[in-house]
Amino acid sequence: MTLSTVQPATNAAERLVSDEQLEAAGIPVTRVVFATIGGGLGSFAVVDRLRIAGLPAEDIAVVGAHQGPGAAFFARCSALGLDDDSRLRSESAARIDNLWGFPGYAGHEARRTRSLRPLTRLLLEGALGEGYSPTVGIVRQALDRESRRIGWRRMTSGSPAEYLFKRREGGYFAICRERGKLVAIRCDHIHLATGSPGPRVTPEVAAYRAAFPDSSRLSTAYDDNTAALDTVANRGGHVIVRGSGSAALQLLERLTKARARHGRDVHIWHVMRSWPDGSSGRDEALGFRHQALDFPRSAWSGTLRDEVASLDEAERLDTIERLGAPTVRPRRKGMDLLEAGRREGWYDAVVGEIDSITEAGNRLSTVVRLQNGKRMTVSGDHFFDATGLDPEARHHPLVADLLAFSPVSTNRLGGLRVDESWMVEGGASGDGRMFATGSTARGAHHGPIDSFLGLQQAALSVADALAEAGVGDQLTPLRSARGWFQWIGGKSL
Repeated sequence: MTLSTVQPATNAAERLVSDEQLEAAGIPVTRVVFATIGGGLGSFAVVDRLRIAGLPAEDIAVVGAHQGPGAAFFARCSALGLDDDSRLRSESAARIDNLWGFPGYAGHEARRTRSLRPLTRLLLEGALGEGYSPTVGIVRQALDRESRRIGWRRMTSGSPAEYLFKRREGGYFAICRERGKLVAIRCDHIHLATGSPGPRVTPEVAAYRAAFPDSSRLSTAYDDNTAALDTVANRGGHVIVRGSGSAALQLLERLTKARARHGRDVHIWHVMRSWPDGSSGRDEALGFRHQALDFPRSAWSGTLRDEVASLDEAERLDTIERLGAPTVRPRRKGMDLLEAGRREGWYDAVVGEIDSITEAGNRLSTVVRLQNGKRMTVSGDHFFDATGLDPEARHHPLVADLLAFSPVSTNRLGGLRVDESWMVEGGASGDGRMFATGSTARGAHHGPIDSFLGLQQAALSVADALAEAGVGDQLTPLRSARGWFQWIGGKSL
């Protein structure tokens, strides 16, 4: 089987493929009404909403490499050192598995643990302690339950999409592999939720890896850092951590705990781009900006959400960038550990931009350009880069291919341009509609697009747009109430 008869010349403005071309290429075609590419939490939110709206599982295809919708998310949790008892940066009502948000994760946890503590933390949030947030295990358990209820595995291909073609007669073809052979999924409407292509790779990191391809002295927060952390903890030495978000704080906590557990002299150099000046209005300590969620709460509902949606693209992107600047969830224990390190002299914060990373002898040598313009060289045994995930949707091979052969485009923040209904601009194919949500649509009319609640809200809009096109039903009050009772009772759909 080959796509040589399907692929157009590289200078083609638009790529349209017919059923006859796929038949000539020997590629079998499966027909569905709706397909979602990605297979993660973004795909799950939309599929869950459509199943509740009455769309049969046989009309849906989930094109992704994982059998479970949370596989990639939980893998990143594990890489960060979060086990099932670790708390996530979310809130009780932001349930990815529960369209209605009630009962929330706090009620779920209270019932499972037979303790009122989760509900107490929820009710006294802001007045006592850090408030409630769900554990990784609670989210995993709830997601598994809802996946079984909606028949997720029946809809999943188990292999990623390699190409996305617009069908000449309208609709789309998603091309993937089954047992090594190309197959096509033909659908009337398509949804992209490919997620982040991976950890962010800055120019200096790319240059270091090109110069030292066999080195294991540099890793990102989303790599498996168990061996590196164990080596540092057992031998001692100097380490460099870059970043000022949640991933960086998690790494710093792991390092401080390993230092205390093994009793070795581990010195931490923490490099951050800027030091808070108090103008953000957030609680600030040790260079971190503290905030319960990654965006202000009003960005999910209320005036701030409406304000962001009403801005033109340039203003909207600036506002999203400002509101979504790196913050961390208030964690008193973590701050206490770093404060102790500063007092005892084994934790130092360096404010500036990294110019270069190289190796000198058996150590890393990092040049930091300080805010006053001077340069400082920091040496260490390992460099942990916690600058986050890659925001550029075009770095995903399928999206890059789509950008090359169709009139879709990305915005300055790296996401595909979408309208208020999350339809990709330039993505229509006849009557077929193309949608994108999650980080694939970063910079959309809604700021916190990659959170549990953000994915749910986007899924509602996508499902409403599809209902207007005759796919699934609108979520009327009666249908919503019936769906909630089915969810409570665990009735399979």
